[in-house]
Amino acid sequence: MNFRDIRSIHDGPFKLVFVSSGGGGSAISDLLKVPGASQTILESYIPYSRESMDEYLGFQPSHYCGLQTTVNMAVTAFNRAKKLATSVDQSYLLGVAVTATLSTTYEKLGSHRFFVCIHGLDATHVISCYLTKGKRTRSSEEELVTECLESLIGIVCGVNNELPKLTQKIEYEVFSSKPEWHALESGEKSLVHGALEPSKLIFPGAFNPLHEGHKRIQEIAEKKTKMPATFEISIGNVEKTLLSYFEIHKVLDQFKLDDRWTLTNAPTFSDKAIIFKDSTFVLGVDTLIRMFDQRFYGDQKQMLESLDVFNANDVKFLVFGRRIDDIYKTLDQVSIPSSIVDRFDGIPESEFRLDISSREIKKAQEENKIPA
Repeated sequence: MNFRDIRSIHDGPFKLVFVSSGGGGSAISDLLKVPGASQTILESYIPYSRESMDEYLGFQPSHYCGLQTTVNMAVTAFNRAKKLATSVDQSYLLGVAVTATLSTTYEKLGSHRFFVCIHGLDATHVISCYLTKGKRTRSSEEELVTECLESLIGIVCGVNNELPKLTQKIEYEVFSSKPEWHALESGEKSLVHGALEPSKLIFPGAFNPLHEGHKRIQEIAEKKTKMPATFEISIGNVEKTLLSYFEIHKVLDQFKLDDRWTLTNAPTFSDKAIIFKDSTFVLGVDTLIRMFDQRFYGDQKQMLESLDVFNANDVKFLVFGRRIDDIYKTLDQVSIPSSIVDRFDGIPESEFRLDISSREIKKAQEENKIPA
């Protein structure tokens, strides 16, 4: 980005928190070199080690250089911007993030790639690019990352309208927010649903992506309860950031017109029980184990008090087995508090076992990416 464009950004209304890991750090240097940077840059952060990234996000990501991690970083940066600039209109606040794994002194096993995300009140912008190993030097790869990052900042701030010449090999998408999603975030709404009203059979999950295992669980649950299932996606998560508009769009686009789905901001099953009274929840045993993890409650007494909401709202659970650390576990192998044990019904391994994971699917999809 040239001096004039950077100066235009500094003279404009936008303020941002910048976070990068593995590449793209030159962009913040370029922005800081131009007078007026303090009007734009609220904070910059470079979590280079894994420990630093874990602390920044508040959880351990599955991949330290990946689109999902970059999106989480941008959402975290946006939330930080809201804390640092409380008097600024939130539509002018941005979380800017980049992750990259580039050429170094040794040959890396995985692909050379980078991801950029800018998240704000109105939209999430994402860039993905996979690079051909050995085609460029470290400095030229870094230059490309910086150029893409600065171009996207310019686009979002309205001073630029195009990406670098390598555009045909760069995946760039923009996902706009919706008023009802903001209403979920603020608590004005408890849920938002599709064309069909939610049923009394609720299937919570990330569904990233929606795969054969989910469909088979849906089929068995519907047959057992004689009710249609409603896929429930919470924009909030106990351990992670709020979902970005990119993630919400990607999840909802998987559903067909005759699928029931609902968005909530109910990260825990205690929250869900209050919204979906007299309902049956579908879940995997891995989720059930986390439900009884005391670190989410404080102590045993607080956990039991929180889980008593299941009795108060007459909710039940249909539990499916999952492979955990190479061992297939079912409901029978989980210790459940006596006060709520009767609310859980398990599906035996003879009726359902399908060892498939979203992580494996996403890994296979990444390996098929076309490098630039």
